[in-house]
Amino acid sequence: MSEHDERVLFVDDQPEIIELIKRHVGNTYDCVYADSGAAALSLLDSAGPFAVVVADYSMPNMDGVTLLAEIHRRSPDTVPLMLTAFGDIDIAIAALHEGNIYRFLRKPWERSELDRALSNALDHYHLVKSERRLRQELANANRALDAKVRELDELNQLLEYWVEFSPAVLYSADCDGGTPTLTYVSKNFARLIGHERTDIIVEPGLWAQAVHPDDAPERERRVREFVLSRAAEHSLTYRIRHHNGAYRTILESMRCIRNPQGKALELVGAWLDISPR
Repeated sequence: MSEHDERVLFVDDQPEIIELIKRHVGNTYDCVYADSGAAALSLLDSAGPFAVVVADYSMPNMDGVTLLAEIHRRSPDTVPLMLTAFGDIDIAIAALHEGNIYRFLRKPWERSELDRALSNALDHYHLVKSERRLRQELANANRALDAKVRELDELNQLLEYWVEFSPAVLYSADCDGGTPTLTYVSKNFARLIGHERTDIIVEPGLWAQAVHPDDAPERERRVREFVLSRAAEHSLTYRIRHHNGAYRTILESMRCIRNPQGKALELVGAWLDISPR
C-alpha cells in the first residue's frame, strides 16, 4: 500500500473548523489541510493524489462543488466528501452532478459520524483502486493471451504446411470403446490411398477394409494386443490398397495415450508409404 492510500485532504476557509477536524480525527487519519480551493489544488499537484478530499461548500473564490469537480477531473479515484451548513436541496443536486460527491456531512457534525464517513470513504477508495488494478491486470492478461493465440495460429499454419507436404500421414483414434476409431487424419491422406480424408471420417472402417486380406488378421491382432497392453509405442508394416487398385507397403507407427491405470484412451500415429524402399 502506497503512502497516498490513507491520506485525507480537508479544505475549509474557517480556521476554527480546521481545528475542530484536527481534534476529532487528526490523530486517527493521515490528514492534510488547506484553507482555500486554490491551496487544495496546489497541494493536489505537489503532494497528491489523496485518497479522500473533504471540502466545505461555502468558500470564497471557489466553492466546494467547483473544487471537487476539478479534483475529480485530475484524480478520478479520489473520493470526494462535502461539508455544508445549508440544507438546500439544489446544492446537493449540483454537487452530485458536478462534483461526483460520495457523501455529504452537515455542520455541525457528530465525531462518530465524521469518523464513520471517512472510514467508509477510504474503503470505497481501496475498492475502486482494486477494481482498476484488476481491470488493468485483466487487460494485460488478455493482451498476452491474444499474442499467444496469434503465435499459436502462426504455428498451426506452419504445422499444417509441414503436414500437408510431409510423406507421413498423421492420424488419431479414440480407444474409449476398446476398438480404435479414427477421429482425425491429416490433409495429405489422399496422396497415400487416393481417398479424401473426409471419406475416412464418414466411414471409419475404410482403412481397415483397404488392408491386404493376407495382412489384415495380423494387423488387427497386433493393434488389439498393443491397445490392451501397457506399452507406449508400437510399429508394424503391411500392405494397403490404393484407390486405383494397386497395393502399397505401409509402415505404421503409433503411440498410445493411457490413463493412470494404463487403460488406452487414444492412439496417435503415422502411416508412411515405404514401397519405394
